[in-house]
Amino acid sequence: MLPSQRHQIILREVSSHPAVSIRDLTEALGVSRETVRKDIELLAADNQLRQVRGGATRILTSEPPTQTRAATNPEGKARIAHHVAQRIGDGASLFIDNGLTTLAVALVLAQCRQRLTIYTNDLKIAEIIAPAAREVTVLGGRLDLAETATFGIVTLEQLSHYRAEFALIGAGGVSARALFTDFSREAAEMRLRMMRQAEEALILTDSSKFGEVGQVVLGPLPKGARMVSDLAPPDDIAAALRHASIGVDIAGALDD
Repeated sequence: MLPSQRHQIILREVSSHPAVSIRDLTEALGVSRETVRKDIELLAADNQLRQVRGGATRILTSEPPTQTRAATNPEGKARIAHHVAQRIGDGASLFIDNGLTTLAVALVLAQCRQRLTIYTNDLKIAEIIAPAAREVTVLGGRLDLAETATFGIVTLEQLSHYRAEFALIGAGGVSARALFTDFSREAAEMRLRMMRQAEEALILTDSSKFGEVGQVVLGPLPKGARMVSDLAPPDDIAAALRHASIGVDIAGALDD
């Protein structure tokens, strides 16, 4: 089999699965582990995939449509939302990033908290959480119509004037090699600013994001940042998080 044929098969496998192992590719291609490893290195150097320990993952250049994301692991997002809401008391101040998991948190907080001070770039979240709020500040800027959220220089400039107790943010994916990644520099910068200006930063990452890799690295993260997920991450991701001193909370662990 020619190298170009192997590469096509590897890329097809990576596009069909969040991650593929060298072992599986070796069996599928009928070649040695070293040959597969070299193929992955070449494809990674050409930015066609991302090499990780023991295999490869795809590089996502755009986030799936909102409807697709909403139908992905809704139970996990709900568990995260209830877990996070337990940490937040009445009267707290929060930065809330745009996204479906943060939206799930807003829905829970609207039912169980009051006198919150909210800073958000997400118009839907601002509307939903209003019954629980003492004050809601919608960060101005360029409106992304698909996300119904604001981004850009004006948004970041306005954000710079505020501090909050909590930052609740999402991520496009989490992997062992790249840790947290996103799909645009604007979104990544927004999330980093929120975390850096909060006393406690929580990255809400449901298990469907494990092994996913976006094209923009989210970092460096502020000291004390924690990931909240519905399931424990795979061993390689867990090891990478420990190495980076990022704590992990499993939603439901304190609720049972």
